[in-house]
Amino acid sequence: MKFGLMIMARGPGGTGAGLGAMARAAEAGGLDFLAFNDHVVVPRSISSKYPYSNNGEWSGAETGDCLEMATVASFLAATTDNIGLLTSVMVVPHRPVVLAAKMLATVDVLSGGRLTIGVGAGWMREEFESLGLPPFQERGIVTDEYIQGFKVLWTEENPSLSGRYVRFDGLVFEPKPVQKPHPPIWVGGESARAIRRAAQLGDGWFPSNHNPANLLDTPSRYAHGAAQLDEAANKAGRDPAEIHRAYLAFRPVNGKVRQGAQRHSLTGSPEAICDDIGQFAELGIETMVFFVAGTELNEILDGISWLTGDVLPQT
Repeated sequence: MKFGLMIMARGPGGTGAGLGAMARAAEAGGLDFLAFNDHVVVPRSISSKYPYSNNGEWSGAETGDCLEMATVASFLAATTDNIGLLTSVMVVPHRPVVLAAKMLATVDVLSGGRLTIGVGAGWMREEFESLGLPPFQERGIVTDEYIQGFKVLWTEENPSLSGRYVRFDGLVFEPKPVQKPHPPIWVGGESARAIRRAAQLGDGWFPSNHNPANLLDTPSRYAHGAAQLDEAANKAGRDPAEIHRAYLAFRPVNGKVRQGAQRHSLTGSPEAICDDIGQFAELGIETMVFFVAGTELNEILDGISWLTGDVLPQT
């Protein structure tokens, strides 16, 4: 199994020094991926419910602090040598399709082919409205068309596409990405629609373990979701085995387990976490991305050191 680290591009990760320190620590610790999130703007008033918290509130709303994802990817590419770069996840409708495809291709070229593109349709209506995007309720259709547009732009000599929200023709799109036929596209999300998108358009499925509406936080719950993916892939005429299985352990791996409280999967002692990893590996997960919590940079660096030095060597 390969392992990655999720970095929030705000707070301690909101500066070049902080991002660079985390990236270098992850690479030195032998991790395979650096993952980073995507927001362009943060509206002052948010009524949309964040899907990855029990109360629907998003912690990023407290400060509005966020760095732009593609720029972060380029910075991380220049800061590191070999570690993979993973958008986690790119909100596909946030940027015009040709511009987004160019940004991503540029990162893949400059990094020497290290980019993996985690994608999602987005959850914050207010951010869509602030950016002047297609209607929020159409984001699923937009996402599907954009993914198709990416593939055309990245693989065809004379790219052309005419859809409901994607139209381009008569252009030169060079250079193409280093990876062939294109950088892997891992579809994020846990809903039935996200699973269908992964089965139809994705090179991988990249759910999180902490969506209260679609919990995949235990091996048995994940197995149920994986069975849905297999069924959807068969319906799409694809071999389920060709779809990469990745997993975002969004609950902090270094979180403290309160005395008397139930331990969540992939938390607790190194031995307990490694046992959980083994159970998920048996279900076909090939890549697992961890989130290390901390309000200060040194706290996060200590968490990375613990993860790479005490936990993962036991797997």
